[in-house]
Amino acid sequence: MQPWVEPQDNVPPQPQPQNQGPWGPPPPQPPANQPRGRRRQRKRRVRRSFMALFTVIVLLILLVIGDRVALAVTENEMASQFTQNGFPVKPSVSIAGFPFLTQLAAKDFNTVNISASNVPAGPVTIDSVHATINGMHISSFSSSASARVDKLNATAFISFGALASAGGIAGGSGVKITQAGPNTVKLTADLGGIFNDTEEAQITTTGPQTISVKVLPSNGALGSLLSSFGSFSFSLPKGVPASLRITKLTLNDQGLTVSASATNATFSK
Repeated sequence: MQPWVEPQDNVPPQPQPQNQGPWGPPPPQPPANQPRGRRRQRKRRVRRSFMALFTVIVLLILLVIGDRVALAVTENEMASQFTQNGFPVKPSVSIAGFPFLTQLAAKDFNTVNISASNVPAGPVTIDSVHATINGMHISSFSSSASARVDKLNATAFISFGALASAGGIAGGSGVKITQAGPNTVKLTADLGGIFNDTEEAQITTTGPQTISVKVLPSNGALGSLLSSFGSFSFSLPKGVPASLRITKLTLNDQGLTVSASATNATFSK
């Protein structure tokens, strides 16, 4: 006799779970073929983004070019203003800082560098002048504008050759000028073997903007030949602010360096 077996329901097979991995089920994959219209929209967005970036770059380049052009024009105009105010030669002007257009709009310039060569100053020709202005404020953009500066530092170099020319002992005079001390120079004469002599001259400030070179008293033969040199004096160039003051005289083996400074100075016609 066969044993009795309980009938079982017909249960459909269950799907096996996919391997989800440690981070859950994988993300749904996009269809293999996207609609053509969607691809076109994405290309248009990329093209618009590229054109916007290109436009920004072009505008930035134009702004930089305009900034540099305005800088060059202003530097040239400022140099012309210095000569109109009385400076003997047209200097070279350099305005520091970027961007420049913001300084121009405010009429305030952070740093202005000025340089010039062969500047007449009375009987002397100054070999080189260099000045730095910190904080320059102009009153307007008109030709009659004035300028106020917070601080001005300047140096002027006068070679011994220029000093000799001013004293009338240049060229074939046979007199050589060399440094002798902090504020004295030595005048050495060798006139064709006829006689040799050495004298000293003192260089001092005799005013806020005036320098004198005076031969010290001696019994040497050269002293009588240097009477014109002994009375020699000169001042800072015309066109500098009236408040500019000589602060230091420095002699070296090449010549004389004059240092000057001013605060709250004014350039005006």
